[in-house]
Amino acid sequence: MTSGTAARATRAAKAAAVILTAVSCSVYDGSLLEGGPSDGGKGGTSTGARSGAGGEAEPGAGRSGSAGTPAVNGGSSGSNTGDGGMIEAAGANEAGTDGADGGSAGNGGAAGSTGGSSAAGTSGGGTSGGSAGGGTSGGGTGGSGGTGHGGSAGAGGAPPVTANGCAKLTVGMDDGNDRAHFVISLPSAADLTTGVISMRVYVQAGAAGTIFSYVQDSQYHFFGVTTAMRPLLNSLSGWRTLTFNVGAQAVGSTEIVKNDIRRIGIEINAMPDTSGWSNPTVVYVDSISVTTPTLSFPFDTAASLTTAASGTDVSGQVLWLHNGTSDTTATGVALAWQATCP
Repeated sequence: MTSGTAARATRAAKAAAVILTAVSCSVYDGSLLEGGPSDGGKGGTSTGARSGAGGEAEPGAGRSGSAGTPAVNGGSSGSNTGDGGMIEAAGANEAGTDGADGGSAGNGGAAGSTGGSSAAGTSGGGTSGGSAGGGTSGGGTGGSGGTGHGGSAGAGGAPPVTANGCAKLTVGMDDGNDRAHFVISLPSAADLTTGVISMRVYVQAGAAGTIFSYVQDSQYHFFGVTTAMRPLLNSLSGWRTLTFNVGAQAVGSTEIVKNDIRRIGIEINAMPDTSGWSNPTVVYVDSISVTTPTLSFPFDTAASLTTAASGTDVSGQVLWLHNGTSDTTATGVALAWQATCP
């Protein structure tokens, strides 16, 4: 082989090597590929699916949270699981209220334990029965025991079943607006700032309606037993003593002047009933008395009342029927005295 031929062969071999090298480089050149970057492009991250956040504990009745909804986006990213529902703590103990009622146990949450039951409330101990009611002759029987929750004292014992002279109040009632007023007018102002009025009554016929005491000052402001405390006629059996604590009861909107009391009254009212009254309703009154100051109005004689109705004050501190249209609305109303009482 000549030297020229050898030189050409050497150049051809170098050119082939260059071509092979170029082909080899193009196979591994990432810039020539259409795929994403070497980390997988927009595929899922290396952390994978994320678990939901833990629920927060809350007091009270627990409820487990529902699992989160998987993500709906496609692609190569990992689907996110929904946040875990809140797990609430079991209910806290509650102190029982007065009486035998214990607090209810708290409902446990999904991951919580059942709430401890509340401490039982103290049992409501009723107070002892009321003191024996003293009658004019003979002691009354003891009152009944109080009820639970710090029960009120039992009612006082019943006085004797007879009275020596009494006022007889008769009221015809057949309508819910019927009422009648029987009054004692005082000769001068009485200070009942701390006064208590007691009225001893016997309901002979009173299937419905109420009876209660009231007072008026010199300006005719009316101040009676509160509606909620007015005794129902049909709840009274035998001789009973009804009280009205004028001093303790709030004035409210009545504008009464408690140190200027000029009248002490008895109201018989058809309310709160709407039917079923006794017609006539008949009530006997043995006496009315006041403490602080001390006032006493027994109806032992016929002179302790007047049978004539009036629209203005009657002197002599006697019981009289007020027939003013704003005082007595019932018909067939009468006031009388009788020596023999139930």
